[in-house]
Amino acid sequence: MDHALSLTWRTPLACAALLTGCVDPFHPDLTSQAPQPNDPCPASADWLPQTPALQMFTPLAHPAGDCPFYRGAWQSFLYALQPDANGAPALASYPTIDTVFTPSAPLPASRSFLGDIKQAGGRQILIDQNGNSLYYGIHVNQAYADFIAAEGLQTASALRAYPSDPVKSQLTFPAGVVEFKSAWQIVEGNVAAQTSNFVSLTTTVPTLSQDPVTHAIVEDRNNPRTVTVRLLALHVVFTLPGHPEFIWSTFEHSTGMANGMPDAIATDGQRDVAPIGGDNPTDTDPSNHNNSAVVDTTDYILFKANTPANLGNIAKNETTDLVLDPVAQKFHLTDGSLAQTSVYRLFPGSKSDTTDQDDDITSINHNVEALFSAKSGELAPADQRGNYRLVGAQWMDKPMFFKVDVTMQNDSTSPLLVDHIERHGSSVATVPGITLDQLTAGIQANGTEPTSTTSILGGEDRLSSTAMESFTQAADSFPNCFTCHNTEAVTANGIPVNRDKTGAPVQLLGPGGLNVSHVLSDFLLEDMGRDAGGSAAADGGTPGADGG
Repeated sequence: MDHALSLTWRTPLACAALLTGCVDPFHPDLTSQAPQPNDPCPASADWLPQTPALQMFTPLAHPAGDCPFYRGAWQSFLYALQPDANGAPALASYPTIDTVFTPSAPLPASRSFLGDIKQAGGRQILIDQNGNSLYYGIHVNQAYADFIAAEGLQTASALRAYPSDPVKSQLTFPAGVVEFKSAWQIVEGNVAAQTSNFVSLTTTVPTLSQDPVTHAIVEDRNNPRTVTVRLLALHVVFTLPGHPEFIWSTFEHSTGMANGMPDAIATDGQRDVAPIGGDNPTDTDPSNHNNSAVVDTTDYILFKANTPANLGNIAKNETTDLVLDPVAQKFHLTDGSLAQTSVYRLFPGSKSDTTDQDDDITSINHNVEALFSAKSGELAPADQRGNYRLVGAQWMDKPMFFKVDVTMQNDSTSPLLVDHIERHGSSVATVPGITLDQLTAGIQANGTEPTSTTSILGGEDRLSSTAMESFTQAADSFPNCFTCHNTEAVTANGIPVNRDKTGAPVQLLGPGGLNVSHVLSDFLLEDMGRDAGGSAAADGGTPGADGG
């Protein structure tokens, strides 16, 4: 099963056009659902029990509402995670980096299914309260794989050459491609109890070791070990007509359906991966390093009760702080105690201008929950999709500004600024020329809401996954998807060259229209191994997690 695709492959930026949608996304099927009064974002009855593939449509830009983007995210999530006859999520059979691309050397048949424990940005390791690292997976739909094959980009040499090609560097991903990045936790103790309301798998992960000289953690995917894992969080990243930048959405686990308690908003207290902070961090203390207030008095999967804000979201240094037990495959501190990193959501509403939850997200989560309740008798016992919630999504509200070698931020690089327009010109006749002060004031007042006239982005401009971007949430780091996933050159740390402060960053890809997807750079990183200049990797291993 996979998303349908019936569009022309080659879509150069210079001639990209909005494509006519084949369905009207504003008329969902409500035959078995009574929408709540003033409920702005309904679910569709035909999403369950078997979810149909998301059909392509061209969503309207602001001042139209954001609901179609969130509905598309939820439908894509439900489609990819619906269980097969054996209870495994459909996602488990999707193409991976290993199957989409052709490595320089053949891969062994025993290669682990999951891999990567180091997060993009700082290549840091998130450790749960059992002393285990999380393991990440990267999957794409068949349309993504078909596009790579059609453009002849399956090899490392072809990928490295594409940014220098005057035609291929302008390529964009067509509508209908989807990629996924998943975060999985190893299950210990009573497996049935620990997986009872999670999407779970019995699968393989790399064997870890620690270099005796550098103390760097090394992953060996060619030496797998079998474990049971449960899904904590999932990025669902998809294109729609006119949106080659991808709509970036993220989901996390909730106990709401399992315990019969509602979970319409994060403050309902049913999200169990990590807590949310009380206020947005200040400009003078962007990482809450001076905030000693306790974030939460409750234990979460990735948070130890009573951890203060200034001790959360801080990774352990693998070369000085961590000692790996090679037998148990657990991390300890140098004093012998079990290692653990507590993380929390730095921006409670995933927005820069407010701590409030987006009304559309609250609405769609409420309505999906109601839909699962109404359809519970039709669902397979293994269907655990109802125990996850949409955190948020991000996209370009003005995708006409999507170009090669540009950022996509509401800052001094914005193409809406007067000086930017004067220096670079614009192909859009009605561009509102504003000053940086006006842009800043507009974002502070309205963020990326439909009422904003200064934002080139839609959705949540401080969107991160606590399980996947645990340590880069701050405004002076990588606070949203597009701070990394844009069309600039990409380094071995999975970030744009001009944001990599690691000394002499190794460039994996030059600027190009396809660089929004780090599936490409992650393949290069795996294929190059030690030569990529990142953390040391075992033969066939990978220095870090990136894609999605």
